[in-house]
Amino acid sequence: MRRLLPAATGRPVRRAAPAPATGGRTFHLPDLGEGLADAEVLEWKVSVGDTVAHDQVVVEVETAKSVVTLPSPFAGTVTRLHCGAGEVVAVGAPLLTVSDSVCDDGSGAVLTGYGTSGTRRTVTMPSGRPAGTGPGDAGGVGHTARDPGAAPAGGTPASRPGTRVPLDATAEKYLRGHRETPAVTIWADTDATALLAARASLGTGLLPLLAQACLTGLAAFPELNARVDTDRGEIVRLPQVHLGFAVQTDRGLVVPVVRDADRLSPEDLAAELRSLTGLARRGALPAHQRTGGTFTLNNYGVLGVDGATPLLNHPQAAMLGVGRITDRPWAVQGRLETRKVVHLSLTFDHRVCDGGTAAGFLRHVVEQVTGFTPSVPCGSPPAIRGDEAAGRAPQ
Repeated sequence: MRRLLPAATGRPVRRAAPAPATGGRTFHLPDLGEGLADAEVLEWKVSVGDTVAHDQVVVEVETAKSVVTLPSPFAGTVTRLHCGAGEVVAVGAPLLTVSDSVCDDGSGAVLTGYGTSGTRRTVTMPSGRPAGTGPGDAGGVGHTARDPGAAPAGGTPASRPGTRVPLDATAEKYLRGHRETPAVTIWADTDATALLAARASLGTGLLPLLAQACLTGLAAFPELNARVDTDRGEIVRLPQVHLGFAVQTDRGLVVPVVRDADRLSPEDLAAELRSLTGLARRGALPAHQRTGGTFTLNNYGVLGVDGATPLLNHPQAAMLGVGRITDRPWAVQGRLETRKVVHLSLTFDHRVCDGGTAAGFLRHVVEQVTGFTPSVPCGSPPAIRGDEAAGRAPQ
């Protein structure tokens, strides 16, 4: 696996050579999701002179969070490999060139969820990178930490500079969304006693049940399954739900994406969540299941956190956060009882909807969580539209 080591050893930086002027087509390292800036080439599956078909796997790369195989978007004869195994390549840098004489347009899709860029960037060969800190840190973004230098002669420990660690690319992605988006967070405490009973009866985890609650909420309030096209000044409401969900791994926070989650049965949804969680923790998550999410579910309760104000996963317009479930006093039909209570937080882009619509979605999820029964994975109470929800704020 890729080692995360201090990056102050000064290994040289090699510029990515431009593609040869032969009229061939060059495949550049695509954006692999999570805001990651580079990847290490582990193994080439082809050599110069080989003939490749479109969508044929040509190289295996490793990011700070997973190992990914990349298929060629072109067919033809390989005329050049722009980097060798062990080199760290920036997103947008050339990987290989295929001759025009045999190439065709292929399938037109390298991997669902990302595309290639014509921009050529730096190919670096660092000896390693500094380990990051915090649950969302991937441990390096392809930048070299500035050498703090030695302490001045006679200096005291207090005068020595601290260790410099590059900003994590994933964190930068979330911060960008935070800076550019008028995000609002609303929350509600919810009786989750029935949810836990349903989990025990159905033999499933909490995540599939919470995911189903989100999916029925998005069906009732599709305004939240959207993104903002700032270039055209438009809101793009998306016809499909690609559900992202946060997974804590040894390499930091990873957000796998269940594609077309709204079309899956409860059983298939639970199976896909289990499969992607396992892949994420093994560092083997495919690239097309790391990108393209339209809504994110973040169960930070597994970290022992009661509540939070989630940052949006740019360019998504909404995220539901779920805190830990605790025993708390709760009024039930006029009587005070000890119930299992969970704190739900919805962060949303105020440009895509007003507060009434967001409150309606959150109230829908609250009613789903409260109304789970052991025999029904996810109930379907009447949806509350935004104008109705405005007078029924969660208590």
